[in-house]
Amino acid sequence: MSVASSTLQISGLPKGVLNALQSQAKAAGVTAADYAKQLIEEGVSLQQQAQTKTFDELYASTQSCFRESSMSEEELDILVDAARTRHHRRTSNKKR
Repeated sequence: MSVASSTLQISGLPKGVLNALQSQAKAAGVTAADYAKQLIEEGVSLQQQAQTKTFDELYASTQSCFRESSMSEEELDILVDAARTRHHRRTSNKKR
């Protein structure tokens, strides 16, 4: 099976975005070009899923895992609130 090859050139990315792309690619052990390609492919796939599947279909596995975890909704709320609080503390400390 042959794969059509094409080139896409993107200009105008802010330097910070390009630096983040390069850092994330390095952490993933791939080139920046391969990482960008992966992000584009995943984005297109997600968009197609969002247009063709219901919310229940998209989150069926998440809902199943939650039910199997035996965690109550109240426990989940507490967990999310704690994570939100940690996030706000971290981001507000960085601004100082």
